[in-house]
Amino acid sequence: MDYYSTEEIRTEEGVFVKHHDGFFMFRFSFDEIIVFEEVNTAVLEEFDLRGDAYIGDTFEVTYKEIINDLDDEDFLIFRILKLKLI
Repeated sequence: MDYYSTEEIRTEEGVFVKHHDGFFMFRFSFDEIIVFEEVNTAVLEEFDLRGDAYIGDTFEVTYKEIINDLDDEDFLIFRILKLKLI
């Protein structure tokens, strides 16, 4: 099977749920929680998501969905590119 990689940038409205073990969780309007493994450094400088200050706050979340097929299994990564507090 051939290796492939796709990337898609999305912007959705989401509520910050929590930070746990290096992962950032947001609940989106389609009632799904997405766990983000990666966050742009500039976002973390603007918003302290490692604390409790923003839990329950609504953001416009711009993120990248990255799908890689490394060895016959899809590997999915979510990366936050930008946040805007609503």
